[in-house]
Amino acid sequence: MSVKSEQIEVSSSDFQKMKDFVYEQLISSTQNDADGNRMRWYPWHSADYRFIHTLNVVSISTKIAQKEGANIDSVRISALFHDIAKFSSSQKDHAQDGADLARDYLQNNFDYPDSFPDAIHKIISNHVYEGPLSNLSPEERCLIEADMIDKIGANGSALLILRMGYDSRPSSHISDTLQKVISRGKETLHRVASDTAYSIAYQRVQRATWLKEWIDEETPGAFELSNK
Repeated sequence: MSVKSEQIEVSSSDFQKMKDFVYEQLISSTQNDADGNRMRWYPWHSADYRFIHTLNVVSISTKIAQKEGANIDSVRISALFHDIAKFSSSQKDHAQDGADLARDYLQNNFDYPDSFPDAIHKIISNHVYEGPLSNLSPEERCLIEADMIDKIGANGSALLILRMGYDSRPSSHISDTLQKVISRGKETLHRVASDTAYSIAYQRVQRATWLKEWIDEETPGAFELSNK
């Protein structure tokens, strides 16, 4: 499942055009979805939330690529497009459909060698891969690791706490909710393959643990209520 990534320099202006396109595509796909696909009435399924997640993954994956010697532009462009079909396609198809859309866009709007859009297509297609990350290229690993890591930090913690309100769950459940983040983080630590990703994930698990300990210490009454 390896993919060869040619070294291509993507200018800041080109990258900004790509960012604008991704955001516009997310907005368009939600506005045109009359049935409220993927529970759009929840803020975390909005175009804005998905775009924030996307930019987080771009940032994290770029840091990993820089430390691990992966092709940085292949990684960050793949990260930018990895969820572009999240609303317009089903969950099981969004990676493949997003890869197709990204390749078409890059081929039709920029003068890159064909090998570059093809490499981006392969990386995005595989970002939902659930097997051992050691089987993948460095670029594919960077994207998958970053995608997992964004779910276990401040963004993931805030998301789950936000869900509590929409599910009408009381504040006494915050500690249990943060424990889910911590548990997910420990699963991530077992799955990531690079030392850089492990270091970032470990720090985030520690922060979630400290936040849970802080809340438990200052809200003992909530602990009693959650155990009734």
